[in-house]
Amino acid sequence: MSVSWATSSPAELRAHHARDAEERAGPLPDDVHETVVEEAGAFRGGLLFTPPDPLPDAALLYFHGGGFVAGSPTTHRCVTGWLAKLTGMRVLSARYRLAPEHPFPAQRDDAVAACAALVTIGADRLVLAGDSAGACVALWGLRGLGPGMRARVAGLALLYGGFGGIEGGSIARHGTAENGLDAETLSIMYRRLGPLVEDIWPLAFAGEVALPAYVLAAELDAVFDDSALLFQRLGSRTDSRFVVAAGQDHGFLKGAGRDPVALEELQALAGWVKQLGAA
Repeated sequence: MSVSWATSSPAELRAHHARDAEERAGPLPDDVHETVVEEAGAFRGGLLFTPPDPLPDAALLYFHGGGFVAGSPTTHRCVTGWLAKLTGMRVLSARYRLAPEHPFPAQRDDAVAACAALVTIGADRLVLAGDSAGACVALWGLRGLGPGMRARVAGLALLYGGFGGIEGGSIARHGTAENGLDAETLSIMYRRLGPLVEDIWPLAFAGEVALPAYVLAAELDAVFDDSALLFQRLGSRTDSRFVVAAGQDHGFLKGAGRDPVALEELQALAGWVKQLGAA
């Protein structure tokens, strides 16, 4: 079935995204245990990945991509399973409500609730992470935390994120209607979140973020410029990293377990996480 990220229904986009993720995924690590975490109160549930002998008080909270309208912890279980293996940390892949049925700030509120849920299972130190739209959700969640909870966050892992930009050189070079990352489709994607004020986008508030960040951009990605601009606006920290995955396109990490490049990039990210002191 042919789909359009601009005009297809949410149901069609979700089915397409799930099929694509299944086709691209490699196997999960044999020694990582996957557990369904049920919805509880404001927390929407998700999948918890536990490696052998996990670090007792640190965990990574992950938000999946999918253009805010598609995706789930299941579509990204290969990425999160390997992150658990490589970091030695528990990884909670959190569910959040999707647009257009649930306009912003539902996504921010669900990210905040997921942080609280992770603390209840004994994680005193957190790394917030996400890919594509999920990188945006991670930053929204950070912005929504109170001072006490924010103090628990050791750093951010932001993987080929879409942070609100709808024009620029990388979009002109690599964005197409087929991949859903041309200027017109990106505008439609962002409008699905409902009426937003301009400063809700991370490119506008990145200067507020004082945490170390690992920003991964894919060289052939239409939203490459979003990652580059975000990193510039985060401010200078010697413990932050801007990494370019040479020859890669948007979403390539979903091949982890099968694609050696995806696994190498996750290994590099895991090494940075360990250096944070969160691990």
